[in-house]
Amino acid sequence: MRMKRSTLFLLIIVLNSYMVFAHSGNTNRASKDSPVSRIISFAGCDWYVKDGYYGPGPNYWSDSNESVWLDEAGRLHMKIRYDGSRWYCAEIFTTNYTTYGEHRFLIESDPALYDKNIVVGLFIYANDEAEVDIEFSRWGAPNNPEIGSFTVQPYTVKENTKRFAFGDAIEQSTHYFNWKENYIMFGSFVGHHYNLPSPSLKLGDWIYWGDYNPKESENLRTHINFWLMGGNSPVDVSNLEIIIKDVVQPIRAAVETIKQNTPDTFNMPENYPNPFMNRTYIDSHLDDDATVDIKVYNVMGEQVKNLRRQNNQNRIDMDMNSLSAGIYFYQVMGNETNIVKYGKMIKLK
Repeated sequence: MRMKRSTLFLLIIVLNSYMVFAHSGNTNRASKDSPVSRIISFAGCDWYVKDGYYGPGPNYWSDSNESVWLDEAGRLHMKIRYDGSRWYCAEIFTTNYTTYGEHRFLIESDPALYDKNIVVGLFIYANDEAEVDIEFSRWGAPNNPEIGSFTVQPYTVKENTKRFAFGDAIEQSTHYFNWKENYIMFGSFVGHHYNLPSPSLKLGDWIYWGDYNPKESENLRTHINFWLMGGNSPVDVSNLEIIIKDVVQPIRAAVETIKQNTPDTFNMPENYPNPFMNRTYIDSHLDDDATVDIKVYNVMGEQVKNLRRQNNQNRIDMDMNSLSAGIYFYQVMGNETNIVKYGKMIKLK
């Protein structure tokens, strides 16, 4: 029996919509036939509120005001709740696609207090292999101290995830990733910050240089979700709500400039020679008393060296003799002026 072309076309659309919503509830628009019908305005953007039975988990998701709402101060509240018959989780995602740039989330809840089955997700998503995540969960292990993770999907690739301990009694925290075409820089800090805080407040950081960095053309959206691992009920029900104070991202309308003094590059040349044997140098054009820190990472995104320019030192000597031959990446940070530069270098045998 031959299927009509119009029927086949409709079937393809339905199947494609199901695959997209199976993870995140992503869609181009809300309609009466769509799994999203509610839109909220938060942090300068419009967001869909997910509703129905989908992944991750899978879980039941609710667009009810009891699950997702804004308070008088404009803060976002998301709640995992039980209605007497089943548990409902919460997720929102932007109506517009996001772009390369920094995505920053300011949280007013302590992720360390959540049940072992609860997951907090701050991420951008197009499909299961075009996704960048900051997540907090014990992943079913109540004594797991490394509840924080930075991930570039697929997570099954070993070098695509960096885990870190979160600490206790941290009620305010800031988490970001700076998504660029060739790398992604992650960071988590104690407190709320719209620019670079003191290194002493750092909870975790990571630079991803791998092959799975999604392209802007893949049409990713920004998501926030609060859900149950494997759809499993929480054991500890004392903390079932998360509060997000703000989200700063490239698509945000009328956003304050979060990097007023933080351009992607500044007046400092590349290291030389490059490639090199054991030593390479960077000339500093900053003020004599400015502090300059240099972090060196291997191709796995692991920090392998930390250097600091001494006062009045116009040429920074990078002694790399202790490192094996290979490709390395470096981050140069001028702490007094909050400026950052990145580079790639090759150490020869």
